[in-house]
Amino acid sequence: MIAQINHNIFSAKISKIPTFFDNSSTGNTFLIISTLRPAQTKAEKMIKVNHAGENGAVNIYRAQRIVARFRSKSLVYQLEQNMEHELAHRKIFANYLVENGIRRCKSYFACGAGGYVLGFVTGIIGPGAVAATTYAVENVVLEHLEEQRAYLCNNDLAAHACVAQIIEDEKAHHDAAKDQLEENQLMTNILIQVVKFCTECVIRFGMR
Repeated sequence: MIAQINHNIFSAKISKIPTFFDNSSTGNTFLIISTLRPAQTKAEKMIKVNHAGENGAVNIYRAQRIVARFRSKSLVYQLEQNMEHELAHRKIFANYLVENGIRRCKSYFACGAGGYVLGFVTGIIGPGAVAATTYAVENVVLEHLEEQRAYLCNNDLAAHACVAQIIEDEKAHHDAAKDQLEENQLMTNILIQVVKFCTECVIRFGMR
């Protein structure tokens, strides 16, 4: 009885771990890391990187949403919707990794932490910076997703299905952010270029 109570308490504590540090994007409590293998094929590496990238996106929107409640309340609903989409995308890629016994990307937590910092800072700057961040990230991501879709259709149909499921949401985020951009603003243009560069670096690092 005492052992069962202690087990329940431990399980309850684990369930309260924030998603930012969550070891399970799939609903399982933990994955036994020793049983998982590194991504081997190009297709597997693509999905591994996508999974880490979605963790970054989730935390960008999470931080922006927190700040927006005080800074830009009109953005809260849109940020919540975007975050829900990215959570669903992360789960899609996580399921692929689990089903194939693949270890997640080494940059998974770094993407989450970096995304949160980026989201918090741009949220404080204001709506223009929030829109610029989404636009820049999605601009790079969509380019890679289209390349992935063309490659995966002939090499890994399960991975192709994962990518195909998220493209429309990502396009919607991109287009909405583009409409909200503050044009001809020096800070906006600089931020877009910096975020694009960082996003590209994360993807290239993960594909190694």
